[in-house]
Amino acid sequence: MLLIRGQMSDLVSQERADEFLSRFPQVEFTDVRGAGHMVAGDRNDIFADAVLDFLARRVDNG
Repeated sequence: MLLIRGQMSDLVSQERADEFLSRFPQVEFTDVRGAGHMVAGDRNDIFADAVLDFLARRVDNG
């Protein structure tokens, strides 16, 4: 699982993200500078890179 949070999010604070991550340590986390709650709209470049990298490490290319 991948959690992507915009650092300027008014819905998911750093504290809430930390709490989530402490409960689910297997989750990968990307915190995006310059993005609010709609990371894909605010910083689509970083969002896409994070998702593609995450998927590339999990997809069996065989």
